[in-house]
Amino acid sequence: MLKRAYQSFKKQDSFFGALASAAFFLVLALFSPYFFQTNNLLSMQALIAPRAIMAIGMMLVVIIGMFDLSVGSVMGLAGILCGFLLSQGVAVPLAILLSVGLGALIGLLNGVLVAVCNIIPLIVTIGTMYIFRGFCEMIMTSNLAMSLRGFPQSFLNFGSMTFLGVYPMLWIMIALLVATEFILKRTYFGRQLYYIGGNPSSARSLGFNVKGAIIVCFVISGTLAALAGVLSIARFQSASRYLGQGLQMDILIACIIGGGSLMGGKGDMKGAFFGTAFVALLENAFNLFEINSLFKSVVVGAALILVVLFDGYVHLKKMRELGKV
Repeated sequence: MLKRAYQSFKKQDSFFGALASAAFFLVLALFSPYFFQTNNLLSMQALIAPRAIMAIGMMLVVIIGMFDLSVGSVMGLAGILCGFLLSQGVAVPLAILLSVGLGALIGLLNGVLVAVCNIIPLIVTIGTMYIFRGFCEMIMTSNLAMSLRGFPQSFLNFGSMTFLGVYPMLWIMIALLVATEFILKRTYFGRQLYYIGGNPSSARSLGFNVKGAIIVCFVISGTLAALAGVLSIARFQSASRYLGQGLQMDILIACIIGGGSLMGGKGDMKGAFFGTAFVALLENAFNLFEINSLFKSVVVGAALILVVLFDGYVHLKKMRELGKV
């Protein structure tokens, strides 16, 4: 029975990500006396939760054969907007709603440019990444930056409180992962995303609303990136010009390591979580063992290349079996 369960799990897209994150977890548990300390575990929660929330949106975009490189900038700008609104006395729920709404609008812009204007996602999302990161830099180097302080206590409490030893952001992450996995595997919309990613031309000929699905995925990606920004400033009690900077590649790499494919048609929310956990555990390992953090990029990049090569090999083998190569 256990062997059958293992063989079944081995066939899932998220298998490699789960294996890699489990291996890193065991290494840290066995060789670092600080890994299970309360401060480190809470730090890991604050590291994983926002990234996993962003990875949910990124994985949806990856499933349809695309990617969103603007998520780091959206995270930063939404966090700065939320901090500014709160410092000006705007009610907490309204400030959060407006900030998350900004992310949805940016996602809508990305989706329309890709689906309607037929501009490739790489160009669109690199462009919006630079535009909105530029806004972050302009705001945080202006006089407005001085006003980004004095957040309401209720907002700060939400970021620092725990329930059963877990931050609210982690509970939100779990709820979003479960809900999105259900949508992917149990609804018509979720199943059509895999079909669109696997064979977009065939999906169009069958009458699937490909453009609509692309726009929805980008809107969700932008919305969740903005939510991650809001949750981050609640936890760290400040808005920073560096919030989300460079994070887009970590999120994309997490999705690929977690079983997503740059060719589309693959991926799930378990993989999004395991891939994020792998990258976060790797970063935590570098901190605990006091290794130069610059090597993190080397290790993650090497892992990405290996996973992409393996994914390409599997895809080529499948095409040969189908007689298409």
